[in-house]
Amino acid sequence: MEEQPDELLQGKTLKIYWFLLTHGESGIREIKRHLKIASPSTVSYHMNKLVDAGLVSKSTADKYVVEETAKSGIFGLYIKIGTRMIPRMLFYITFFTIGCLLYLLLILNRGYTDIHREDFLFLFFIIGGILFFSYETYRIWSMKPL
Repeated sequence: MEEQPDELLQGKTLKIYWFLLTHGESGIREIKRHLKIASPSTVSYHMNKLVDAGLVSKSTADKYVVEETAKSGIFGLYIKIGTRMIPRMLFYITFFTIGCLLYLLLILNRGYTDIHREDFLFLFFIIGGILFFSYETYRIWSMKPL
């Protein structure tokens, strides 16, 4: 591999690689049509770069498939589940939200007369975490190529 993934995965090459990650096996014409690239030879050029880097392979039916998911750059911020790319921060939001809901249930079980200022302090920090990770997830989501 001549180029590092960060240097390779830019511009149209990045968009084509992201398309393959999220749509699975695809041919050059399908990629051209979906990404609205003017020429099939442009798609072929970028596909050859991805094949040479070992990130994509060509099947016998002239279709391309992802061999290896890049782990650097924007791809380090996502987790691939099936054909979905999910921001890692979404799992933190889920963790904090479940924690907040469980803590609220504990407070409600104790009764309304037993709410202490420590409860409010804890809820302040956990809700702050939820808001922070929600903002970061939005930022990461808005950076995706497609």
